[in-house]
Amino acid sequence: MASCSTPLNKERYLKNFETFLSEVSENYKNYSDKDWKKETEKFEKFSGVWYEKFKDEFTWQEKLKIMSYQAKFQYYSALSQTSSFFDEMLKSLNVQEIKATVQHYINNGLVDDLNQLYKKATETGAAAEKVITEILNELKINIEELQKR
Repeated sequence: MASCSTPLNKERYLKNFETFLSEVSENYKNYSDKDWKKETEKFEKFSGVWYEKFKDEFTWQEKLKIMSYQAKFQYYSALSQTSSFFDEMLKSLNVQEIKATVQHYINNGLVDDLNQLYKKATETGAAAEKVITEILNELKINIEELQKR
């Protein structure tokens, strides 16, 4: 609940944002549309009003950390939507069709997309590279899970 309250200083803002993101990463698979709406509203406070309140106090390292938090939230949001999309596909298509669709994307773009993402991460530096590596590892696990279906 602390991650929901208005932070009084930049240190509390950073800690609350980190806590919020940790909660999202642990629970995103179980979120309903209503849950995502609530989490998105919190995210918008962290990225909007609360960020603006402290933006002049952040070091460049803290700004990079905030950018990584924002990227992670977007990643979990997109991953949740992707999972929902595949669940809907399972209801309307047979498994072979889904497997063929996923394999087509893997063969025709995902690898290039991941390579471009990795290239940009190395240009941004070690902090961003760590975030992208975590995302890629989670994405690999999720692709493996989808292929098992």
